Amino acid sequence: MRIQVVLLVALAAVASADEEGGILDSIRNGFNRAGAAFSSLYATYETAPYTVERTVKTDDGETIIYEERNYPGQKWVCTTEIDDEGEEQSKDAFMRLFGYITGDNEGGITIPMTTPVSMVREPLTAEELANQESQSDEDTQEQESEEVHTKYTMCFYINQANQENAPPPTNPEVYIENRPTMTVIASQTGGYMDDEDWVAMADKLKQDATAQGETGVDYSSFYRAGYDSPMKFWNRRNEVWYVKQA
Repeated sequence: MRIQVVLLVALAAVASADEEGGILDSIRNGFNRAGAAFSSLYATYETAPYTVERTVKTDDGETIIYEERNYPGQKWVCTTEIDDEGEEQSKDAFMRLFGYITGDNEGGITIPMTTPVSMVREPLTAEELANQESQSDEDTQEQESEEVHTKYTMCFYINQANQENAPPPTNPEVYIENRPTMTVIASQTGGYMDDEDWVAMADKLKQDATAQGETGVDYSSFYRAGYDSPMKFWNRRNEVWYVKQA
């Protein structure tokens, strides 16, 4: 089963490889992606560093409800979508970022996969909404009725070996983010997640934190963080984070 999935990823990678450099470059990039996909089945990933500042547990002290963590400022590679249908669009976002770490960057450098893959969904800013409405004016009446009001940003943490000199992306839809130091409250669960699961998990964290009298938390948006390949079936790690104000 795993080998079949890897082969499908390899074929998709070859099909999506940039053809501007010719068929040989397309094949080379496709095999780079296939190799990365195969190795990801067995790799131990480098994880974005953080320190646990505080742990909140149940009254019996046996179960962690959530943690307060500090993440130092680090570089992440990101891509942003303006779309209300995040579940389907996230596949395209992931492949753009996967392309970056497998050679779609200046120098064609292969960068190891890391964890977590983070995604945050936010309302559009006033400027972004104005741009979106302006674009809608040029579309059909049917499209105007499907106006988008949210965006989401997916990011991969850039490993320590490439933090100082992260190669610039060659895909204009991908960019390097200098994520500042941030403090978050984070809860964790296992299993496979869909959009509804992520929202329910975030709602529970908000309820738990409110019940604990947590202050200074921005509940307007949340990060979802995934740590595992789809081919990992057990002991999966999924987290949601809310950022605490400085």
